[in-house]
Amino acid sequence: MKIGQKLKGMRIEKGFSTIEVAEKLDISESTYRRFESDKSFPDIFTLDKIAKMYDKSFNEILPEAMTIINNNSGEHHDNVGYIFNQQSEKLIEQYEIRLKEKDDLYAIRIKEKDEQIAFLKSLLEKQ
Repeated sequence: MKIGQKLKGMRIEKGFSTIEVAEKLDISESTYRRFESDKSFPDIFTLDKIAKMYDKSFNEILPEAMTIINNNSGEHHDNVGYIFNQQSEKLIEQYEIRLKEKDDLYAIRIKEKDEQIAFLKSLLEKQ
């Protein structure tokens, strides 16, 4: 089950409106609605607030595609790594696409800069 479905189900079960939940989480209603529609994913701090608000464990809030790996000895739980099993390839692909877009943008800017430098040099040579 996706996190949006879980959030909506818990909200309805408690009888909260989206506005009430957003206020309790100290976020905008539109941000919360994006969480419920799976258009956005809450950060770890917001997930913790949600878990506490609904009296759930942190693990119960997470989507099924997520696995928690605890890197500690078990005494402390402040160094937790998160792995998206099903989504990791998609996230990596999106990241690589963004990197390529940035590289392309930088290449264009460098070309424009080189053209401007050449133009300015030509103006200086004419003087």
